[in-house]
Amino acid sequence: MCKNPKCKIRLYEMGVLKRSVVIWVLFQIVLWITFGIAYYFNLDAWNKGADIIHTVSTEDSLFKTFFIIIVNNLILFFLIALGNIFVRFGIVTPGILILLFQGIMIGWTAGTNSFEYPFPSVLEANIQYLKVGLWETTSYALICGVTLTKSLYISDTFPAKEWSSISKLNEISFNFTERILAVVSLAILVLSAFIEAILIIGL
Repeated sequence: MCKNPKCKIRLYEMGVLKRSVVIWVLFQIVLWITFGIAYYFNLDAWNKGADIIHTVSTEDSLFKTFFIIIVNNLILFFLIALGNIFVRFGIVTPGILILLFQGIMIGWTAGTNSFEYPFPSVLEANIQYLKVGLWETTSYALICGVTLTKSLYISDTFPAKEWSSISKLNEISFNFTERILAVVSLAILVLSAFIEAILIIGL
């Protein structure tokens, strides 16, 4: 643990609640900056949404749609967590990079209106984001915050010349707050997937 008070402002020295909030804010900044750039250079993409008719196959069910969504979301969820837990180079982990890439991808997809069913307006896209996307991204940011300091292999450089810290999996522990946040992040992800399934099916 760093003894210098200045270290307290560093991400890895913060408490899990503060760290998760910082990660969430930074993620949203990346997402919305990417959205703004993509939107500015793809204004014509927002004219196609009005011509798209959203039809759902009669074979689709709420459970089937929910299952597909939650499986895809859980893959990303666990990739972020495992990426953090596996290794860290300096201040960078694979989990952080995955989260950053996801923020850029979501922002670009939204800005270019490249959804399966494009939106007729930015307003409607943002309303949908408030219903689903905001909660999905919050879940990803929370699990990233919880697992960020749990790396088994830590190196001060990339590539690693030597490991400054090596731990075993059974040595990783989560305090009460971290466990609660992990459960909350998973619950949010499940709930957002269920809401998205309802919106897609049109119930």
